[in-house]
Amino acid sequence: MFKRFGPPVLVTLLMLATGLAFVVTEHLKLTPSPIIRTRVTKLFSPTCHCNESKARVGFSLRHSERVTLSIIRPGRGEIRRLLSGEDRPPGPLRLIWNGRDNTGRLVPDGNYQVLVRLTRRKIVLPNVIRLDTKAPEITSVSVSSHMISPDGDGNKDLLHISYRVSEGARVLLFVDGKLVETTKYRARKSNMFDWQGTVDGRLSMGWHNLTLKAVDSVGNESAATAPTSVRVRILQLRPGRIHVRAGKVFRLAISTDRKLVRWRFVGRRGLASSRSLALRAPATPGRYRVTVRSGLYKASALIIVS
Repeated sequence: MFKRFGPPVLVTLLMLATGLAFVVTEHLKLTPSPIIRTRVTKLFSPTCHCNESKARVGFSLRHSERVTLSIIRPGRGEIRRLLSGEDRPPGPLRLIWNGRDNTGRLVPDGNYQVLVRLTRRKIVLPNVIRLDTKAPEITSVSVSSHMISPDGDGNKDLLHISYRVSEGARVLLFVDGKLVETTKYRARKSNMFDWQGTVDGRLSMGWHNLTLKAVDSVGNESAATAPTSVRVRILQLRPGRIHVRAGKVFRLAISTDRKLVRWRFVGRRGLASSRSLALRAPATPGRYRVTVRSGLYKASALIIVS
């Protein structure tokens, strides 16, 4: 009897089960999701000590639900349970994950997702949370010169700083340990930016140590690069004080990158080479000043005549 009617009955039952499953599936497709307005952090670093140090998980429930919420790693199951079987009313639900597992240990860098278990459904949110604690690296740092003269003559007015960064990051320039410049985020390739010799908007003359750091989009900060010494110089007279006998000739050494400078001394004035200046002291003993101008900038030396 079974041999005669069994196979047709079995086929009929399989067809009914398949049809029922199809109906249930289609019904689920047409049923509005119990979770709406999902917002999940895409990228964060729990070690950055910044605003991006935690991942935020937020959504709204259409109806009252018993909710269990877990952080999972695809293929490895639950990593951290943030909510365990709590009755929640309709409306917003917001939780924070600090990047640690159920034992309190920091989890490895990688991709994670959110598993939500409701009263009658289990939903894995499609949003991927990327945990990244690796700081960017800066390499191949070089400068166009170890001396700049930002006097507007087009000759060494800017310091060109070139570098390579391992990932998209902002690059920070420190002068003697003080932050003075910040770039925008850049692609993973060689880059360059300029420094005009200013600190807090003012020219900072003399020798300085320059270092760079890189900060990626989630706040991971690289170590500082090795210091690079750079001199900012526009116009300098040496020595700054001269003792000379009345009527005698004295010399000043001039340090500037212009070919000619203008000078003024006890009512006289003229042009001189940008390397040195020879002048005669007045016949009357006293204290005088010689002023040298290079473009918009000037320097002076004290001349003591005896």
